[in-house]
Amino acid sequence: MKVLAALFVGTMVVFQAGLLSAEQTESAHRMEEVVVSATRSEIPVADAPQSVTVLSEQEIMASPFERVEDILRFSAGIYNTSHYGMQTGGRISHLTMRGTGRNRLLMLLDGVPLNDNFNNTIAWVAWGLIPKESIGRIEIVRGPTSAAYGSEGLGGVINIITKNPSRERDFSIKGTAGSGNTYGASVFHSKSVSDAGFLISGSYEESDGFYMVDPEGIEDYTTKRYRDTLKVFGKATYTVDDRTDVSFSGLYYDQEMGKGRAYFYDDMQLDQYRLGINRRGDLADWSGMLYLNRGDKTAYMDRRQAGEYVPDHKEKLGPNTVWGAEIQNTSWLIDATTLTTGLAYKQVRMDYEEGYLESDREVKAKGRQESISPFLDITARFMEDRLIANAGLRYDYIRNYDGAESDTNPDGFTYDRKYSSKKWNNLSPKAGVVFHADELTTFRTSVGSGFKPPSLFELYKVHVRGGGTSLTWSNADLDPEKIVTWDIGAERMFFDSLWSRITFYRSWAKDYISSRSTGSFVEDGVTYRAFERDNLEEVDIYGIETEMHYAIGYGLSSFFNYTYNISKITKDGVNADIEGNFVPGEPQQKFRAGLTYMNPRYLNASLMFQHDRDRYLDSENTDKAPSINTIDLSLWRTFYDRVTLRLNIENLTDEEKYLNEGVLYYGSAQFTF
Repeated sequence: MKVLAALFVGTMVVFQAGLLSAEQTESAHRMEEVVVSATRSEIPVADAPQSVTVLSEQEIMASPFERVEDILRFSAGIYNTSHYGMQTGGRISHLTMRGTGRNRLLMLLDGVPLNDNFNNTIAWVAWGLIPKESIGRIEIVRGPTSAAYGSEGLGGVINIITKNPSRERDFSIKGTAGSGNTYGASVFHSKSVSDAGFLISGSYEESDGFYMVDPEGIEDYTTKRYRDTLKVFGKATYTVDDRTDVSFSGLYYDQEMGKGRAYFYDDMQLDQYRLGINRRGDLADWSGMLYLNRGDKTAYMDRRQAGEYVPDHKEKLGPNTVWGAEIQNTSWLIDATTLTTGLAYKQVRMDYEEGYLESDREVKAKGRQESISPFLDITARFMEDRLIANAGLRYDYIRNYDGAESDTNPDGFTYDRKYSSKKWNNLSPKAGVVFHADELTTFRTSVGSGFKPPSLFELYKVHVRGGGTSLTWSNADLDPEKIVTWDIGAERMFFDSLWSRITFYRSWAKDYISSRSTGSFVEDGVTYRAFERDNLEEVDIYGIETEMHYAIGYGLSSFFNYTYNISKITKDGVNADIEGNFVPGEPQQKFRAGLTYMNPRYLNASLMFQHDRDRYLDSENTDKAPSINTIDLSLWRTFYDRVTLRLNIENLTDEEKYLNEGVLYYGSAQFTF
């Protein structure tokens, strides 16, 4: 903690010293960045109706982290529920936004929805699937996004936008090594010739992994969470004429990951494809895309027997597919009004089965889900662009069908259930107003709704974990989750160098999907816990986000953000005892700060600090997580414009509550040709 205090105080001193000498600072007027994720058409960030952050390629590459989930953990309003030791490589959705909880944040890759819909219990999304060098920018839109994108985005949306092939050849290779016997290599190539271009990047990494808990304190988890990962991303573009572009991209990911015990590990493959076309016109722009996401996962499970864990069965989830298509038109009705209309279709398939080593027992589950969704978004400008009004509306028709689950357990409860098709209709509106009081000051307010239907996994799949001692029943009668959020905020530039923003948000959610305890029983000296998925009736959320970015000058820049969030269960007809309790997993206070020094001639450095506190681990609020304080440091230097050496130190404060392994060290060498 002494190291933490010294580094943080040092950061504040540098910040204050820079503030006092503001007349010597460089100009830090925010670039006229644009965002497409807020309204589905290009709009300046300052004109967006919701709170938006765009991370540039420079900011992404300056981050000490390789995975998107870690890069985003320092953005306002976002909380990463994992620590570095999880090392998921992109398999589980750890991010939450504005206190809405896990798996309620929509992720897009070049506009393609990646939340899988068949297995949102663990939410396979591509946080770590995209090689960092392939990312052009990351757009963060806070608040419900169902009016634009339909399901999933109760807390907001994150859109990873990949680079296009460059005119000049860009080729690099990189090698990495670090803690946990971690070794990796990556390659990147980008080049356009005439009207065609091609980009490819890939990486391989292997690691002995990290202990999740103290192996001397808990006997259950005595193996490190090792991992072996391979990821490849490719993108081809072709310019048909001055107004028409076509692109095709593909992603492949392969991972094997240990989970803390010798017979408890996963093997997974994902592949994803996107075909897109853009046509620019005098009065309207057209775009369309067709996409396919596939996932195939095998989980090897153990069970507890006579105080030990022994091999038991394997779970095969897949191959599961999500495919869809979208078409969109953006037109200019008059000089100051933009109208975007479109239609989206998506179909999801889940297939699951279990194979047991010591019996003929068969466990199966399956289901299908499809949706068709027309949408529109309109933006109007008044008072010479000082006042911008935005409104959007989307209708989603969703059908679940072919739902079934069965178990032939010869020693226990058997079932063979087939479920009737189920349909939902949802209308998602939004509205927002932006007012530029002057060139340096902006006010904005918005209101919007979001929804998320239950996944096929939650509807039809009985889930067994904890070495076979924890069982969660499916529930085919689950209802979609819904939320309404209102926010209001202001931002201003001071001294040509200090940008700040404050936002207050208030959300009303209902029918949150959770797991209720249905009791426990003891058999052969082992305690078994049983749960059932169900809807919580009402959850209230409110909070404040504050942000500040300051260009100190002389190569120094800094950022600070603080989020205060309260998420409470306000009504529950099944268990009134949890009414008034905090929603588990969401810290009430999150503070982030960073200091960056850029001096290519000598050394570049980045220092990142995070603090989380007041987080409960259960709905009963009997188990409170410890507060977390971590500091991460990155040092790098480029020699002769060709060789970049980097040293990353994560968890510099040796926060064992955050990661039992302690401080992590990583080094890399990148060669550019």
